[in-house]
Amino acid sequence: MSADMDNQVREHSLLDYVYVLTKWRRLIVTSFLAVAILSAAVSLVLPEEWTANTKLLPPDEEGDQLGLSMLLGSAVPAGLSGLVGATTPSDRLLTLLESRLVLGAVVDSHDLERLYDAPYRDLAIDMLNDRIDREVEADGTLVMDVTASSPELAARLANDLAAELDKVNRDFKRQQAKSLRGFLGERIRLMQEELKSSAGALQAFQEKHGLVDLEAQVTSSVEIVETIVKRLLDREARLAQMTRQLTAERASRNILLLEVEELRNQLEKVMGETNREEDGGGGERFVRALGPSLRALPGLMFQHAELTLDVKVREEIIRYLGTKLEEAKYREALNTPTIQVLDRATPPETRSAPRRTLIVLSASAVSLVFSVVLAFLFESWNRVARENEDRIDSIRQLLHGRD
Repeated sequence: MSADMDNQVREHSLLDYVYVLTKWRRLIVTSFLAVAILSAAVSLVLPEEWTANTKLLPPDEEGDQLGLSMLLGSAVPAGLSGLVGATTPSDRLLTLLESRLVLGAVVDSHDLERLYDAPYRDLAIDMLNDRIDREVEADGTLVMDVTASSPELAARLANDLAAELDKVNRDFKRQQAKSLRGFLGERIRLMQEELKSSAGALQAFQEKHGLVDLEAQVTSSVEIVETIVKRLLDREARLAQMTRQLTAERASRNILLLEVEELRNQLEKVMGETNREEDGGGGERFVRALGPSLRALPGLMFQHAELTLDVKVREEIIRYLGTKLEEAKYREALNTPTIQVLDRATPPETRSAPRRTLIVLSASAVSLVFSVVLAFLFESWNRVARENEDRIDSIRQLLHGRD
């Protein structure tokens, strides 16, 4: 029983829908056709737009021109370079492409200020920027879509933007290399002055302490000390033997005493236990020619190593900066394209806007839905008015009766 009632209700509701649609068919059809015709007319009036695209391959990633990035390479985890301010060539190209330097050159070369009917140049630049779509693909290539009023103009704008982008990028790199060259030249000049000062300090230190070849002088001093010690031990042994002999000649014994005393003096002077400047004899000059005493050698070796290291470090810095200076000169003189055009823009065969079919279908569908809703609203209003007609008449009679 309940199932039959549900079916009757459904049939009744469906008949009501059909009744309303049939009753208000003229409104629905008229509004549908009117909107369809109007949208078609509007789509025909809208200006045509054409989109040309080109694909660009950015320049290879250049390392730090001074090689300083190697110092930070191990400190930054892989994949986090973007978090510390690192940028890719594609990102730099996007920044250049949005700059007024690039866009302004294209606006001037194509007289877009007049073509766009812009009152001033900056507005024409903004209008051109709005007509450019940029996308960086996963492999780093830059895809650029340019929209214009004709297919030929769209292709020319896209190609000229790519050419201007390459020109500005080349000028930027040359200017960067020029600035780097000036910086390196100044640094080399300062380092040469510092090297001259360090070399002078090393030379004065060597002259003051009689250093020529420190390693050879140390070896010679050690060998001489070894020889003196051997001779001294030999003479002392012979002297001790003669002292035990009662019949030893006094003259021979005195000679050995003098030899032992002289060997000890020489050993003390080589070891640095006495002042070398006390006697100006040939032996003293020979000992002074050996260089500093063994006792003073550790401290002098440390100072000599510091001065020598300072000179060598500055020599290596100058050599390194000289190499980078030549690289900067090469980059400054380089005038080859920095951007490769993978797909050159060609005039498109189909327009990108307006999409007339889509406009007409969308507007017609919206008008159809709106007119159907409006028809049901009108029907509902009429039904309410019929149901309350008696009450309305009674209200009117009451109002007239009072009058």
